[in-house]
Amino acid sequence: MRFLGNIEAKIDSKGRAFLPAQFRKSLMACGETDLVLRQDIFENTLVIYPQSVWNTLIDEMRSRLSRWDRRQQMVYRTFVSGVTSIAIDGSGRILIPKNFLQAADIDQSLRFVGMGDTIEIWTNKPDEELPLLNKEDFGAALEKLMKPRPSSSPTEE
Repeated sequence: MRFLGNIEAKIDSKGRAFLPAQFRKSLMACGETDLVLRQDIFENTLVIYPQSVWNTLIDEMRSRLSRWDRRQQMVYRTFVSGVTSIAIDGSGRILIPKNFLQAADIDQSLRFVGMGDTIEIWTNKPDEELPLLNKEDFGAALEKLMKPRPSSSPTEE
């Protein structure tokens, strides 16, 4: 499943928004009905994880963290405690809890951004833009990230 696009939407007084049809279709095609909502770690936005993506992420995180290290347990606890399960209703809407809306500074208008295997929810205020790199910085960063890595050659003895 791949979520692509940048779609504006409105939120009603109860905190419900229509999940864009293309995202719903991707979820249904993969049989995903359960979703997890979490505030992003780095940005002032919300992230929707299909349950299977969330489970893979949690499994990977758990495998990297020791249950016997207090700090690592705190990191894990902090990460998983700030989530809630959400569902798509019969009309194609999701209910976003008020505390999540407030945390992301979302009032009446929002923006869904497809991020591959997750969906971000941003405020859609006229004075706020998505944090994107300018064209030159993006090109330089992408070139650096995607440059082939030199293969390690066997050492001569």
